[in-house]
Amino acid sequence: MAEQMEVSTSNDIGLNSHIAEKLFKEHDKSDEKLSTTHPEEMTSRDYYFDSYAHFGIHEEMLKDEVRTITYRNAMYHNKHLFKGKVVLDIGCGTGILCMFAAKAGASKVIGIECSSIVEHAQKIVEANHLANVITMIRGKVEEVELPAGIDKVDIIISEWMGYCLFYESMLDTVLYARDKWLNSEIGRAHV
Repeated sequence: MAEQMEVSTSNDIGLNSHIAEKLFKEHDKSDEKLSTTHPEEMTSRDYYFDSYAHFGIHEEMLKDEVRTITYRNAMYHNKHLFKGKVVLDIGCGTGILCMFAAKAGASKVIGIECSSIVEHAQKIVEANHLANVITMIRGKVEEVELPAGIDKVDIIISEWMGYCLFYESMLDTVLYARDKWLNSEIGRAHV
């Protein structure tokens, strides 16, 4: 059923393209989303996170070959930094950066995502046989805890900039995570 992560795509980004393609084809990209929050209960912050529950935005980012390959190469060409380390991915979306970190040699990768796309990210991680390395957590960084037995992380990765450096505005969240969880002796933040 599930294929290995080593797939042949035109750019070999390392994502099981058959699984991702199936994921996106199963949903109407125009309006389908995974949100479970009722509109009358939503705050402006909920609307922001809800926008990331739409498949289209994730498909668009994954299909941006320059972006995706650049993130992959940054990790794969620096495997010595990732080998045996605990990595935290803030705003992990579909989990692509988590999978790159795992393939680069991280011993443990934790992906935190507030939108419901994280449920599909977990399926993608499992289909790529990386569930033993990657743990997905749904929630806001400021409100979640790391998995049992993990108090600090060695590396924080995040794509916090967003469109035109404005939309996501996640820098405050990355700095919060750095102050709370980054190992002060050997920790690195790669954003």
